[in-house]
Amino acid sequence: MMMAARIKKILAKALGVLKLPVEKLALEHPDKSEHGDYSTSVALVLFAQKVGNAANPFTLAQQIVDTLRSLGLPDYLAKIEVEKPGFINIWLKNETLISEVPRVIKEKNKYGMLTGKGEPVMVEFAHPNTHKQFHIGHLRNLCLGEAVSRLLAANGQKLVRANYQGDVGLHVAKCLWALQRSRRQTPRSLDAKIAWLGQAYIKGNQAYEEDQAAKKQISLLNQKIYGENKEILSLWRQTRRWSLQYFDRIYQRLNTKFDRLYFESEVAEAGKQLVLKHPEIFVKSDGAVIFPGEKYGLHTRVFINQKGLPTYEAKDLGLAKLQFEEYRPRQVVHVVGPEQRAYFQVLFQALKQISPSTAGKEFHLAYGWVRLKEGKMASRTGQTVLGAWLLDEVKKRLQINFRMTAAVAEKVAVGAVKYSLLKFNTISEIVFDIDESINLAGDSGPYLQYTFARCQSVLRKAKIAFVGAHHDAPVAAPAPEVVRGISAEEIAVLRTLYKFPEVVAEAGEKYAPNLVCNFLFELASAYNLFYNKQSILKAAPEERKQFRLVLTAAVAQVVRNGLNLLGIEAVEKM
Repeated sequence: MMMAARIKKILAKALGVLKLPVEKLALEHPDKSEHGDYSTSVALVLFAQKVGNAANPFTLAQQIVDTLRSLGLPDYLAKIEVEKPGFINIWLKNETLISEVPRVIKEKNKYGMLTGKGEPVMVEFAHPNTHKQFHIGHLRNLCLGEAVSRLLAANGQKLVRANYQGDVGLHVAKCLWALQRSRRQTPRSLDAKIAWLGQAYIKGNQAYEEDQAAKKQISLLNQKIYGENKEILSLWRQTRRWSLQYFDRIYQRLNTKFDRLYFESEVAEAGKQLVLKHPEIFVKSDGAVIFPGEKYGLHTRVFINQKGLPTYEAKDLGLAKLQFEEYRPRQVVHVVGPEQRAYFQVLFQALKQISPSTAGKEFHLAYGWVRLKEGKMASRTGQTVLGAWLLDEVKKRLQINFRMTAAVAEKVAVGAVKYSLLKFNTISEIVFDIDESINLAGDSGPYLQYTFARCQSVLRKAKIAFVGAHHDAPVAAPAPEVVRGISAEEIAVLRTLYKFPEVVAEAGEKYAPNLVCNFLFELASAYNLFYNKQSILKAAPEERKQFRLVLTAAVAQVVRNGLNLLGIEAVEKM
């Protein structure tokens, strides 16, 4: 049981004795250590709700603490105090904090992780459209989806990673229309092929918007693609294959893989038929078929257009049907930009009418845009920052600034980009700063990787291999004199270290990788302060040296575990 759960349990017992409700009982970690390791405002909340007979929240808090003391404080607590206007602050014993260190060493990569069974959760993310390039917005989507997947798995969820990609639609028709009119020979390299597709899409889009004849031709080509017309099928398949090879290369680079790739082409017809099968839900309007959202307090959307083609909405119905048939997920998490919030509200309501059993099982995880100085990116005009370019640019600067080898720079570049995209609240908009992302002394992925490498260097010099190694020998508790003489810097590390399992649980519950980022930066900062202020390898007596080495190993292990949850590889040497 995590420490927070243990403390909640004893507080709930005290509330029960006082016949006070426990529903509002919550714990938090105070920002300042002088306010304890845990704090609860339950007395303030209960008093505001006029629960109990105390004259003020401070008195109510004192009643709770007095009851708790009368029941007997558990041996892992140092003290409990009441602070005006009614907070209850709780301190853990140093011995309690120290006892977490051998647990980290024993559990290694499993520390902070849970195992579980049952129905899977599907996380659907990435979503790059074929025949278009993979830009920085896709990069944030991919990094977020992968981190959320790892967090859910760490919390005992059976997981399915899914990727839904648009391989049919006007964007494809625009691209292929321009390719058909190109006199250029097919490029040989994959990079050149993808660049060619990107240029063709831009030309096709411009023609569609500016030339009525071209617009008609592209619309007709779009219908032929949906109808799998032999005239266009071969080119469509060939160019689609290029895109998928290009995407797969990026996924490998970012340590991501998918259990299932879904495509619009495989669900379009099924979605259309699903709409037509339910005339009691979807109605005809001006030659199209719509879902009357106003009936449910939402807005109306078209599911089959006037040309008889399924829209994104109908395709998503076909997708949902297939996903639930194949995997029977407990929940499907769609990692999609914020502009689709109203869209998903309508979609989920339509799906609920067709299949009531899916109600509450679909969730839209929105995230903020990655913005440039000139504003939101637009692939139709070519003003994009490509994901691969950003990774390459970060890698190049790392090699120049820090003289890293190509292999190390690649791992650190991926860490720099991922961390910079994950350290913010999910819904926050981001302006990506390359120099900030590679700052070895700041809140960055490389700073965390450097901290891990520093720990490993200390352990190598001491000829100790705890981290990730097979080490079944128990770690002895430190001698009493070591505990009594423990430094403030060591205590600061310990007061952070034990929180890791709680952070993992909260981050998984809230789909919030930024909580792991915040924790890792706090832990790394505390350890580096300890490293700079206190001797490790030359510490005396020997028992103190051994404790500091074990503490270093525990920090390294937790940093590695946390980085892994973010999809970032720990680096042994930098």
